Amino acid sequence: MSKPQSLSEDEAHAMRLLWDRGGASVSELARASRQPASATLSILQRLRRKGAVERQQSGRDVRYLPRLNRQTAPTHTLGRLLSEAAGDDRTGLGVVVLRESDVDPQDWADLQAEIAAKNAARSNR
Repeated sequence: MSKPQSLSEDEAHAMRLLWDRGGASVSELARASRQPASATLSILQRLRRKGAVERQQSGRDVRYLPRLNRQTAPTHTLGRLLSEAAGDDRTGLGVVVLRESDVDPQDWADLQAEIAAKNAARSNR
């Protein structure tokens, strides 16, 4: 997946089920999520277009396997929430979050290091 795309709540739920199972068929996911197989298939097709899952076929058996890493998936959700809350003004929202939060000094140092690393990477492009 070249650029992460945000995941809807339904897509994130399907990803959690796939991670927990290491992969699943449409019918297995439909039963686990208590929704029709057609809705589950639609979600899996969207996830496949986003590059989050891959379709693996062996004879008549079709399984969907997660390609998106469980550790990086929250950034997809956070990106969607930030976009919905702030539109294009993500900097302003970040400042509000920092202002309204009790930030641990170590977290602040980690944040500053991350900002410095991102700035260095941008200048090397």
